[in-house]
Amino acid sequence: MSEPVPLRMNDASALKLLRDIAQDSGRVIFTQHARLRMRQRKVTPVQVLACLQHGIISEPVALDVHGNWKLTVARQVAGKDLNVAVAIDVPSRAIIITVF
Repeated sequence: MSEPVPLRMNDASALKLLRDIAQDSGRVIFTQHARLRMRQRKVTPVQVLACLQHGIISEPVALDVHGNWKLTVARQVAGKDLNVAVAIDVPSRAIIITVF
């Protein structure tokens, strides 16, 4: 039986869940758009995972039209500022939307 989707999620609980998900790279899905932006900006998947695991919220969590919790996480990785827009598909995976 799957976990119920929380009716409300705040920044702290979203960040905690995202960090838990990011511990297993197999649970992090990259969209085609995100991969394109990563190539353009010379960002590696390891840098994205580091941002998810240790970053701070730069855009607060909100429910999107697909029923996922969306937020943007920021961190300085390898000398450059990195922002990752991510949707949390509760409870099991994170979908990387874009990287800037």
